[in-house]
Parts: sequence; C-alpha cells; structure tokens
Amino acid sequence: MSAEIHFEAEPGSASAMHQLTPPKPALRVAVAMVGLTFALAIAASQFGVGKSADTYGTPVAQRALAFADAPDGGIIVRDGETGTVALTLPQGTNGFLRGALRGLAHKRRSAGHSADAPFLLTAWEDGRVTLEDPRTGERVAVSSFGPTQVKSFVALLDRDGTVFPGR
Repeated sequence: MSAEIHFEAEPGSASAMHQLTPPKPALRVAVAMVGLTFALAIAASQFGVGKSADTYGTPVAQRALAFADAPDGGIIVRDGETGTVALTLPQGTNGFLRGALRGLAHKRRSAGHSADAPFLLTAWEDGRVTLEDPRTGERVAVSSFGPTQVKSFVALLDRDGTVFPGR
C-alpha cells in the first residue's frame, strides 16, 4: 500500500497566490461599479444633480457696506450708499470679520473685479445673517459662526434697534 503525501503551498508564496484568483464575473461587476460611480460623480458636478439649494427666504434688513484698511491697522466700515463712516473697528479686533473679508476680497481679486465695490450684509427672516459680494456671488453665512458673530453684524444693520428688538 503506497501512501501519497500532498503538500500544500505556503501561504503568501507564488504558487499559493495563483490559487487565490477571484472569479471573473465578480471582477467585472466591481469594475463596472467603480466606472458607474465615477460617471455619476462627474455628471452630478457638471449638471448639478443632487445639489441642495440653500434658500434664505425674505430679507428682513439689508445694507451695502464698504470696508477699508485704516492707517492704524483697524478697519473703516462705510455705508455703501452714502459713503459715510458707519463704524471704525480697532486694530486687533473682529478677527472673524477680517477673515471673512479677506476671503471675499481674494475671490474678488481672482475674478478681476474692483476692490472698492461694497458688500451686501443681509439679515433673513429665518434669523440667518449673510455677507455677500454682489460682484462674485460669494456669500459667507455669518450665522454659522455663532451668536457673537451674528450680534456684531446685526449691529451694523440695525442702527436704531427697531429691526431686531431685543437682540
């Protein structure tokens, strides 16, 4: 009686790797799914499929404001319609406003627009506040950064306290 001994390949060896091939139909399905995913992602970005529209509703208050650097490092805020100084912000304060303006100004420069056009500050009926560049269409949702930021911007909109009583 002769006994045959069968030795299996060591895991990870070249001969063992030849034994571990996935079925061709499974590979085809995987490649097709990857291709379909890329096609849908490209179509969505090109045609806006699946894009959510952020509707703000009706504006409660709106004001055009122009911002300029003060000689002492502060920010001079002017009324966009009259040109009168609405507020002067001291150097080293209002970091959020400075950051938002830097971002909007960068987009404006990149688009080749004039730097002196006013921005539009708007309070919406749902309580949100936005700062928008009408030239580029870029918008910063101030209300996304907390009540402190909203309060400081609302002060620019509501000079006499009648638009937002109690705020």
